[in-house]
Amino acid sequence: MRYELKRQAGLTLVELMVATTLSLVLLAGVLLVFTANKATYQMQNGLGTLQENGRYAMRQIAADLQLAGFGGCLSPHLDPRVVILANSPPPYLANFTTGEFFDGRNDETATHTYGGRAMYNGPDYDADGTDGDNGTDSIEIRGPLRSDVRFVTGEILTTSTVDVIGTGSGFATDEYLMIADCAGADIFRATSVAESGGETQIGHAATSNSQAGLSRRYGADSVVMEFATHTYFIGDTGRTNSYNQPITALYRFDGTNSQELVDGVEDLQIQFALDTDGNGVVDNYQDPGGVTDWSEVMAVRVSLLLNSVEGASATEAPFTFFPNGTGQVTPASGDLRLRQEFTALVSVRNSVL
Repeated sequence: MRYELKRQAGLTLVELMVATTLSLVLLAGVLLVFTANKATYQMQNGLGTLQENGRYAMRQIAADLQLAGFGGCLSPHLDPRVVILANSPPPYLANFTTGEFFDGRNDETATHTYGGRAMYNGPDYDADGTDGDNGTDSIEIRGPLRSDVRFVTGEILTTSTVDVIGTGSGFATDEYLMIADCAGADIFRATSVAESGGETQIGHAATSNSQAGLSRRYGADSVVMEFATHTYFIGDTGRTNSYNQPITALYRFDGTNSQELVDGVEDLQIQFALDTDGNGVVDNYQDPGGVTDWSEVMAVRVSLLLNSVEGASATEAPFTFFPNGTGQVTPASGDLRLRQEFTALVSVRNSVL
């Protein structure tokens, strides 16, 4: 039996229109899925940036806060004997001897400069197009912030070099160092630092100090550390994101230079937790500039407001920053950045122990 194949006669206009309509529907579905996935990715990426930057910024500040006022076995409550031997010492050294381990600026709306970097005067919380609605804070922390804390190799006589165990301590010539035991401390300026035989020898000549020797003899249980100051503040990086919005960042000023630590930080608020009656319980909080008795400071509350740097939301996402009130704030039109508050209460362990 023979079968004849039918010849292809083509598609009718109706069939083409149906096929085209089905293709468009499928294409629209794919486009919707792609758009949704892109929005989800941007949201997740923005949240990831917030979390990573927030944790890093808080960790840096908290690490320094926990070292504020550290002097080995010295306790601020015992009124230890601290002698400054360094010539022309910076003011923060004298403040340390009176128990002032912190300083700062509260709601700074004017332009203040740290190491050539201007302090940011605050974001636009009411979306009126003008920054500086509330101002940002800064905090200066004083203590052994940049080097190791090392034990001495043995008894240190007044005229001998200060010998510490190990090398690679981070001590350097011209830095302000402190040698301390439970009875007190000397703050001097290193005139030489040499490493040999697994030890580090530190000179303290009269060229940079009021005398060549230490004020007294120190025992084998003494520790040596570099005394430094770090000031944390918010500054404008001078960069903009893809929406031409300014990028702000958390900076750290070491007394000479300012270093950018992490971007996307747009507000910093500081409060000191005070024990005013000496019962070991926090009684109230004070802003920078409001503390009159630094021995009452038990902890520091740090609040950071971070944004995702780039737009990560489909609409202007409201946020709340409790140091500036409990009401929700809606960003300015076109500001699609996500925002999140990070807050930590850090004990000043050298004041509560």
